[in-house]
Amino acid sequence: MFVTILFGDSKMEMFNLNCKLINFLHHLKEQCGLDFKECVDLMDSSGRVMNLEGKQQSTALTSSVLEERQYYVLLRVCRDDDTGGRKYVSLLNNFSQSHPELTELLRKLSNPDKERGRKIRGGRTQRSKQTRSKNISENDSRHQKK
Repeated sequence: MFVTILFGDSKMEMFNLNCKLINFLHHLKEQCGLDFKECVDLMDSSGRVMNLEGKQQSTALTSSVLEERQYYVLLRVCRDDDTGGRKYVSLLNNFSQSHPELTELLRKLSNPDKERGRKIRGGRTQRSKQTRSKNISENDSRHQKK
């Protein structure tokens, strides 16, 4: 049972899943040249982040969290000082070229409040247009009846 982690300049490393998550993450950071205090996560090929941040000290088997024979992109988890939320940074250097479809997903994950604001504003604009056109139609109908 193994997974392949993508990072750096198109580097790929295979990691064993048959170990405790705490050991897996320690070895992952060591192999990828990261500081052990650094918070990391993984994103699968569908753009789903595995949410390993809260499991950094877990003794559960890694195979209970990750799927065997899958490819994952290594991410650095940072705190956004402005919003207090999480920000994900790909540790695969050519990420935007090699996985353009996932780049937008990663940007949205790093800015969920901005995305929610766009959806709300977009929804309000659409609703107000629909209401306006409905009111115009009703007024037209009234004028035609007279």
